Amino acid sequence: MKIKFVDEYLGVLAENKTTGKSKYPYEVEQAFKKRIFQIKQANGTQDLREIKSLHFEKLKEKRYLGKYSIRINKAYRLIFMITKEERLEVMEIEEINNHYS
Repeated sequence: MKIKFVDEYLGVLAENKTTGKSKYPYEVEQAFKKRIFQIKQANGTQDLREIKSLHFEKLKEKRYLGKYSIRINKAYRLIFMITKEERLEVMEIEEINNHYS
């Protein structure tokens, strides 16, 4: 599965090239990298939906119309859109959201 990063910081974080103070707790950043690995290994969203621990779901709130999320840990979720490029699904990662704060 192909990944694009809308948030530049998340793209840098996924490549382990961050410098300075991090935006998220260390545990969240490590779990984010694990999720990126899982996404890259998937052939498409159906593979991700089958991993129950991800809690892959379509978001219902107005500001997240047409977007999806997967769980990074109990408090943080990865928000993204799904697009297609030449029969290939592309995950456009937008943000890490702590929806419990």
